[in-house]
Amino acid sequence: MTDNNFNYDSFVRNPPNPVDVENLSLQDSLFSSNSSPPPLSNSFNISSLNINGLKTHSHNKIELLNNFFSLKHISLGGVVDTHLHPKQMQFLSKRLSNYTVFSSSLDTSQYIRSSGGISLFIENSLAPHVHTYTSHSSRLLSVDLYFKGNIKLRIFVVYLPPTSDQVLRDSTIDLLIHALSDTKRLVFHHAICGDFNMHLDQFYPIFFNQPQIASKCIHRLFNFLLSSSYVDFTPVNFSDSLGTFHRADIITRINYIWSCPLLKSFLLTSIIFDACDSSLSDHNPVITYFDSSLLRSSIKLVRARQLKRRSCRVFFLDSVSPALWDDFSAHIDTACNIPPTTFASWHINRMCKYLHSSIIAGATAVLPSRTIENDHTPKLLKDLETLIQHYRFLNRVLHFIRLLRKYPHSFSSSHDRKWSVYRIRLGNIFCLYKSCFSTIPVLPTTLSSCRADNFKHIFDILSHSSSLLRGLHLLQEKEYQDISIKSHIEKRDHNFDTDISSFINSALSHSRRRIVLDRVFIDHPTALRLLTDPLDISDAVVTHFQNVVPVKSTPPLHLSALPDR
Repeated sequence: MTDNNFNYDSFVRNPPNPVDVENLSLQDSLFSSNSSPPPLSNSFNISSLNINGLKTHSHNKIELLNNFFSLKHISLGGVVDTHLHPKQMQFLSKRLSNYTVFSSSLDTSQYIRSSGGISLFIENSLAPHVHTYTSHSSRLLSVDLYFKGNIKLRIFVVYLPPTSDQVLRDSTIDLLIHALSDTKRLVFHHAICGDFNMHLDQFYPIFFNQPQIASKCIHRLFNFLLSSSYVDFTPVNFSDSLGTFHRADIITRINYIWSCPLLKSFLLTSIIFDACDSSLSDHNPVITYFDSSLLRSSIKLVRARQLKRRSCRVFFLDSVSPALWDDFSAHIDTACNIPPTTFASWHINRMCKYLHSSIIAGATAVLPSRTIENDHTPKLLKDLETLIQHYRFLNRVLHFIRLLRKYPHSFSSSHDRKWSVYRIRLGNIFCLYKSCFSTIPVLPTTLSSCRADNFKHIFDILSHSSSLLRGLHLLQEKEYQDISIKSHIEKRDHNFDTDISSFINSALSHSRRRIVLDRVFIDHPTALRLLTDPLDISDAVVTHFQNVVPVKSTPPLHLSALPDR
């Protein structure tokens, strides 16, 4: 059944949020206040908008900006070209009660065309994670958000002046490239949003076909971003009739949100929001969505403990037989009983969620698994751990043959049955590590055929194989130790730049311990005092240890006065 009143053009220009397409009513307007989609539970987003100044019609523009933020549930909203001082922006932002604003300084020089002014609006649930913010200039701002698990997210907001003011544009580009280089060195997840005043599609042919020209001064920013594996996700609804900038007959895309190589793996999608109101700006905001697992992964363990989930399930996929895989496949086929037509009508997020839950349920029911504590961390590499397990199994079989050589009269049909199982696994081990063998050993089909030489031949084969695997084990263990030492050194060097406290603890091989005083009572003969202010407590403690605690020894007057060793 179709609705002839459905506004298809509005739907394409302003697609709903990524997870709720299937819940969209065709009778609802995407721009009405009562049809605002619910907040996303599996993503956060970053938006970028050139607001064309807030000195005129400031209250109307702030109200429209508030409506846009509320409608699209913006997490981090970059707004550029405000032409306002930070205090003025702080005053206007009081209308956006759900957001905290961080603004750059303002360039009041009379020799420039635009005074700049940029701001980043951060939703209040994320605002407590703000660690620092830096106003690099009136056209470049960065805000750092720290999350548990050593997750550091830096958001850059930038406004590059048009090419008509090339000197100011070049200085802003140089400042941005320098800031990005420092951020990459500190291993931050980071994104750059703002107005670049240049259409990227015009640069792509130069970048791919004329690399010498691409590295020249005029193109150096885009060349730096693309060469450093930054990603700009093309909005899904970008077209010749809808861009991020429109003036007269010109429609183009000059507003971008770039993701660094670390952040791009969490990138979901991007859209252009059709403001449909020229009084707000001649720019349309662009919104990019990211998987919120970046922010949640650091607190999964804590959340699991809060929910009393003290353990998690690990599947042993390496030991699954072909028959068990068939049972697993059949179980999933039975569980997925949704008609294909219904499944095809779902949104992609709902499809993935349904398939994920069915696969996990089937694996739990059929595949072998083990329950471990949720603070378990593997101590060895997977390949090395597998090699150790195979080496230990080979030694058990070798011991099994050694006992038969020592007590040949104990041989029975049960030994042949055990050997039939051992032989299959030994064959898999020999094929897995065939690079260690000049020729893959040939094993007898039954042990009874080895009784003629008192199992000497099979014993020699297994002994030689055991010594080869032992050598491989020692070699890989040495490589693992070298990698671990190198990783520890790199982590220590990284802590020296970013976390000096962790560096000191690592260098001293122990954690710093201290006693925190929350109050100090000064027992003075004439004036008793109780200190509770942290600064007063710190001053009193320093004074006490400097003046009250006696020094029990005096330094020697000369080197000859030092005691002998």
